[in-house]
Amino acid sequence: MVAVENTHTGIEIGLVRIGSGERCVVIPEGCDNHRGELSLAKEIAHAAKEAGAKIIKFQLHLPDEEMVEREMIKTSGAMFSKWGSLYGFIKENLLSPESHKELMDYCGKIGIQYFCTPFSLKAAEMLRDMGARGFKIGSGETEDLPFIEEAAKMGKPMIVSTGMSTWNEVDLTVAAIKKIGTPFALAHCISIYSPTVTTELNMGVIRDFQDRYGVVVGLSDHTPPEGVKDSSGRRVTQEETIWGAIGAGAKFVEKHFTLDRNAPDADSKFSLDPKSLKELIGTVEAAEEAFGHTRDVLEEERPVWIWAKRSVVAARDIKKGAALARDMITSKRPGTGIRSKDYHSIMGRHAARDIKKGEILNPEDIEGK
Repeated sequence: MVAVENTHTGIEIGLVRIGSGERCVVIPEGCDNHRGELSLAKEIAHAAKEAGAKIIKFQLHLPDEEMVEREMIKTSGAMFSKWGSLYGFIKENLLSPESHKELMDYCGKIGIQYFCTPFSLKAAEMLRDMGARGFKIGSGETEDLPFIEEAAKMGKPMIVSTGMSTWNEVDLTVAAIKKIGTPFALAHCISIYSPTVTTELNMGVIRDFQDRYGVVVGLSDHTPPEGVKDSSGRRVTQEETIWGAIGAGAKFVEKHFTLDRNAPDADSKFSLDPKSLKELIGTVEAAEEAFGHTRDVLEEERPVWIWAKRSVVAARDIKKGAALARDMITSKRPGTGIRSKDYHSIMGRHAARDIKKGEILNPEDIEGK
């Protein structure tokens, strides 16, 4: 297990800061929902901006750098039968590095931060040379130490997803990145496309990651906008799961994003569309407000506070000059006199007047300090 050390309280991806003291950031994941069309990728970025997002993520694929084609046919052919394999799907739907550079520039012009997942070391090098401000590391590469170590050496802030990974594997990755010293965050992720029941979510891991590694943690979520079901069959909404994630301490939420959930690609069916992305951003803002850390008497509480709190009250008649003892007092509402929390401060002091049983004690009723 990696020793807990708060090496990084946050990361900065361009102008977007994620971490301690910041509001939870929604990261729309455009993935390959652009179907290889640069114009559509730009529309996705623009729609995310219009919905209120500050950052948009895409994926840079170089198929022959990240996959062995013949083996991918064997292992992913059933899941990606329409394209023959994941290799075939990627080949058909990728954006070229040149298109990514144009997309990055476009995002800069419209005022949304470009962010990207490199799926190979060469892709990471290309993104670095383009001027990318950070890397998202996918769950498939979580424990790929040859890649992780070299990518971390580039010094770009990283968000590392953790789907399909054991504690030991995450330990290895965290230790490797901490040794290099690159700022990073972890994303709790379940690599099911998409989860359908609450038992698949394991949101408690968000807090576990924070306690175990001392780094910023968020959620990479593949649940559909319609939500999931609990063990009794009750529908658990997206709003409920997001509130749970933020309550557990998530500082970012990544969700797949598309312009059309009926589009003929692999991910749009469980992705957010512009309307549901805007709703999600509103949900996150509401949850952030509700999970504030203020521990004081709110002005709105004071009408209740005055009658709900308790004062020190005489439990029996007390003669002027009598030294106060514990058996002479009790506590009752309202809290208009000496507060019951302060009763220790008047023990042993003397009554300044005759006090009748049932009277609230006020500061002027007690002699001395």
